[in-house]
Amino acid sequence: MMHSPVRPTAFFYSFASSPHRSWFLVLGLGLLLLTTTYTALARPPRRYVVPGHELPVALLTAGKATYLVTEHSVFRQQGRAFVRHYQSAAPISRALVTDSLLWLGTQQGLVRLGTHSWQARPLVLPGAGPAAITALFRDAAGELWVGATGQGVYKLRGDELQSQLRIPAVNAGLATADSSVWIATNIGLYRWQHQAWTRYNEEGVANHEIPDNIVENLLLDTSGSLWVLMSEAISVFESAAQSGASEAHVPTIKYLGRPGNEVYSVAVIAGQGHIFATAMGLLLFPPQPRGELAHVEPSSDRIETPQMLIPLTGLELAAPGACLIQVDSRQQVWLASPGEVRVWSVQAFRKAMRPASKATVNPGSTT
Repeated sequence: MMHSPVRPTAFFYSFASSPHRSWFLVLGLGLLLLTTTYTALARPPRRYVVPGHELPVALLTAGKATYLVTEHSVFRQQGRAFVRHYQSAAPISRALVTDSLLWLGTQQGLVRLGTHSWQARPLVLPGAGPAAITALFRDAAGELWVGATGQGVYKLRGDELQSQLRIPAVNAGLATADSSVWIATNIGLYRWQHQAWTRYNEEGVANHEIPDNIVENLLLDTSGSLWVLMSEAISVFESAAQSGASEAHVPTIKYLGRPGNEVYSVAVIAGQGHIFATAMGLLLFPPQPRGELAHVEPSSDRIETPQMLIPLTGLELAAPGACLIQVDSRQQVWLASPGEVRVWSVQAFRKAMRPASKATVNPGSTT
């Protein structure tokens, strides 16, 4: 059973085609990086030193509580400090919070952690031994989904995990506001909607094509757009509220910043645009006259005015190794990096982003 995809929209400027796929908008070396030095014109952010210098996995909030989950630890914000309450022998790769429970996806399975007792209880996958948890999220109805390497995808019903998709390689999973569930695999992108699975892949038909079968990760920005990170491309499915694109193609960019640059997280800062936490550091894609994800007709062969990514290199913004960027319900901007968390008001963050000087880098050839 086939369903129309979330309408995707692009912010790229040249085109490529093949005999076996529809037109894709691609951005190669023509993506500009603007080398910019920023001055911190606003009040410095709040800084929290986090013991252990571990890679951050998730920043989570439940009521007034804020939790930081790292590779092997769970911290809770208490006053001006993040206090460690739990340590895991197995590396943690996924986490979420529901009421008084933290759910941790580790390399050895799924763990339920009480936030009052801090007692951990494993939840064993049906008919399977220990398996690495690679997806852990809640859908629009609040139901919990779990993906495991070599096992597939499960949904929690009561205290039982029930199989939803048998597939060996699950890399990530997310839910969007339109009640869709998305699963990243090595054979394409799976979408659960209207009680049926649809697969997007390199050989896809009926508007279900993406440029690469190996989907490595999924990111959801604060505007509701889904970012599909593949081995050699990044596709964007814009949220239904903002989408105005044609359904005849799935647009993609080749990379952000440079080939091989790993993208960890993305957030939208009102009035500033998209900010990506990457291996290159923080990269800003500023707002455009029709929005960052403005529609370009897929059948056109014109080259749009090049857009720019701006590295955020100021002392206050360039948190070393920042892996997570989030905007919370109070419009505070959080940046988490190994050993440190920084928090701004969104107003202070905007002021800190004002450029002091600019020097453009000549673009390479487009592909």
